[in-house]
Amino acid sequence: METKMKYCLNCGTQLPEKAKFCVACGEEQVTIAPALEKPASDTAKQGPPQPPPASEKAQGKSEQYPTLSLHTLEPGAEFHGYTIIRLMNKDSEGMKYIASKNNQEYIIKVFHKSRYMDINKMLNQQMLLSRINLLDSEHIAKVEEINQSHNEAFLATRFVQGTSLDKLKKQNSQRITEDFVRDVAIQLIKTTMIIRKHGLSVNKLLLSSMMIDDAGKLVILSSGITYDDTDEREDIHTIGAILAQLLSKHTLSQSLYRPERLLEVKFQYLHDVTNSFNKILAMCLHRNILHRATSLQQVLDSLQKMPAYDENDLWREQEKHTLGMDELEREIIKPRLGVEWGFVALVVVVLLLTALFLFTNIFSIIFRRSDKPFTFSGFTSSDTLKTDTAQSNHRVGGEVSPSQTEYGMLKSAQRQSLQGQPLDRLNIGTSTAGKTAKPAVKQAPMPDYMVHIPAGSFGFGRLKENLNHNVSQNGFYISKYELTQKEWVKYMKPAAVSLAGDNLPVENISWESIITYCNGRSKAEGLDPAYRIEFKGKERIISCNFNANGWRLPTEAEWEMAAKAGALFEYSGSDNHNDISWNRDNSPARIQPVGKKNANTFGLFDMTGNVSEWCWDWYDANYIRAQQRFINPSGPDTGSQRVIRGGNVMNGEGRNLNILYRDKGNPNRGIPYVGFRLVRSR
Repeated sequence: METKMKYCLNCGTQLPEKAKFCVACGEEQVTIAPALEKPASDTAKQGPPQPPPASEKAQGKSEQYPTLSLHTLEPGAEFHGYTIIRLMNKDSEGMKYIASKNNQEYIIKVFHKSRYMDINKMLNQQMLLSRINLLDSEHIAKVEEINQSHNEAFLATRFVQGTSLDKLKKQNSQRITEDFVRDVAIQLIKTTMIIRKHGLSVNKLLLSSMMIDDAGKLVILSSGITYDDTDEREDIHTIGAILAQLLSKHTLSQSLYRPERLLEVKFQYLHDVTNSFNKILAMCLHRNILHRATSLQQVLDSLQKMPAYDENDLWREQEKHTLGMDELEREIIKPRLGVEWGFVALVVVVLLLTALFLFTNIFSIIFRRSDKPFTFSGFTSSDTLKTDTAQSNHRVGGEVSPSQTEYGMLKSAQRQSLQGQPLDRLNIGTSTAGKTAKPAVKQAPMPDYMVHIPAGSFGFGRLKENLNHNVSQNGFYISKYELTQKEWVKYMKPAAVSLAGDNLPVENISWESIITYCNGRSKAEGLDPAYRIEFKGKERIISCNFNANGWRLPTEAEWEMAAKAGALFEYSGSDNHNDISWNRDNSPARIQPVGKKNANTFGLFDMTGNVSEWCWDWYDANYIRAQQRFINPSGPDTGSQRVIRGGNVMNGEGRNLNILYRDKGNPNRGIPYVGFRLVRSR
C-alpha cells in the first residue's frame, strides 16, 4: 500500500502522513481538514468519487491535503517584472532564485506563506524587511525591491559577482592569509556597527552569508541579517567565531568554532596565528559575556592598533618529542650521570621555605595580617613555650634579657590564679629577679550567636560559571542574625526605621553611624576597638585594625564567603529564594523578625533578603574583576561609596537577590532597608 505524503508548510520538506513536526526545520504540522462531505443524495447523482488528476499529485496534492501546492518557478517564468533564470536554493524562510531585469541580475527570495500564518513571525518579518530597506552601505547587498503583502511576499537584492567566504575557504584556502582576515574583520565590524544602528543584528551570520566581490570588497547578504534585540557582545561573539573559522587550518573548523560550541568550550589559541590576533579572538570569544569586549568599537580599535604580521610572533603550542627506538635504547642503556642541579635547587628551596614557616613569624605576617616586624625565633626544644617577647638568654649591657617561659609554669598558672589575678594579667617568667614575660594575648569571650567561619579559599565574585578558587581568607566570627533594633538602641539613638520592633533588623542607618556603634560597643564590653578615626581638616579618615578583637563590619570577601557557606547556590543557602529570604514576592516592602527563614550551611540567617547589609569595602564596579590582592582582600584603597550586599524586601527573584549582586551607597547617609551584621576577628 502506498504511503500518503504531505509537505512542510514552512520549508517544503516532504513528510510522512502522520508526522507532527518537520524533521528539517522543526515546524509543527497542522493537518488541513478535508472538504466537507456532500449529502448522500448528491453523491448518488454524481456517481463514485473520481481520483485527483495526476498533475495535482505531482504538485503535492492528495486526498487528505488538497490545498497544498509547493511548485517552484521554472526558468523563463515571469515574476513581478523579473525573469527567472534558475533556482538557487531554499531555506526555512523561502525559495531563492537568480532572476534578471533590465539586463541586471538579482537574487529573488520568495517567502513561504507560512511566514505569515504566525503573528510573531509575520511581525518579525515585516520589521526585518522594513529596516533592511534603510541600510545604505557598500558592504551590504543593495536591496532593490520589497513586497510585504501576504500574497507572494518577496525580497529582491542585487546579485553580487564574487565568491562566498565559505567557498573561498574550501576552494582557494591559500588566499585566506592573516592579513586578508584582518582586512575582512575591519570591514565586517564597521558594517555591523551600521547594521546595529538600525536595530538589526548579525548574531546568525555565517560564512556562506558573506561574499568577496570581484573588487575584493566584503559584501554581507541580507540572509545574514536578523531582526533581534541582542546585546552588542553577542554580535561580537558571532564575529569572533567567524574569524576563528577563517583562520583555523583544521578541516572541521566550522564545527569546532561555531558560536554555540564556543559558549561551552574555552577558546584555545589558533596555531600559526599571531599572538596579537589570538588575544583579540579570546577577547571576543570568552564564554562569560561579562568578560568579553564591551563594544564593537573596542574590537575595531584593537585590530587597527595591531602590529604588522611580520613584526608579530606566531603562537605555536610546544611540540611533544617522541623518542624513536634507537633513542629509547640509548636512554635505557646509558642512564644520566652526574648531579641533577635542578632537583638540588628545588630541595634547597623547600627546606628554606619550611625553615621560614617553622622558625620565623612569616606565617602571621602573611596570613594573619600581623603588624609586627619580621623576627627569627631560632631553634627551641619541644618542652618550652615561647611568649611574644621571649629570646634566648644572653647579656646585653650587663642585664639579662627575658628568657623562655617554662611550659610547666604556664600550665600550673592555668590551674590556679596568683593572688586572685586572671590569667591574662599573670607575670610568668624565669627565676631572674625583676624580669617578667609579656602577658598572653587577650581572647575575649564570644557570644553564642556568633558563628565561626573557618579559614579557607573560595571563588570571590564567581559562581557556577567558574568553579576555580581565587581568594584565601582567614577565619573570623560573624553574627547569625542581622543587628536588631533592640541591640542598636542600647548604644545609639533610635533609627528612622520603616517598621519598629525589638526583634526587627535595624535599617536606614548610615555606614559611619555603624562605625561609631562598633567602637562604642567594643569599649563598653572591654574589647579593643577595630576602627581608628582621624581628622584631616574637615575630612574624617577611618581605618580598620583587623587584628583587634572588637566589633566591626565584614569585608566584602568575608561577607560573600559566609553567604556561600561552601556551596554554589544562586541565593544564600538555596536556589529557591522563598526558602531562605524575605523578599518582594513573600513580604512586599515589609521587614520581618530576624531568623524566621531557613539558615545556610554555616547557620546564618537572612544573608539574602529582609534588609541589605553594609560591608567595610569602598565600592568599585571593576574591583572583583581586576583585583590584585588575593589573600584577605579588604577592597580598594579609596572611593566615594561603600559596598552593600544581600538584597532586601524590595527585591524580587533574580538579579538583585542573587548572591553575587553588588550594590553601593553613600556612607554618610542612611538608606531604607539597608542594615548590617557584626563581625569579630577573635
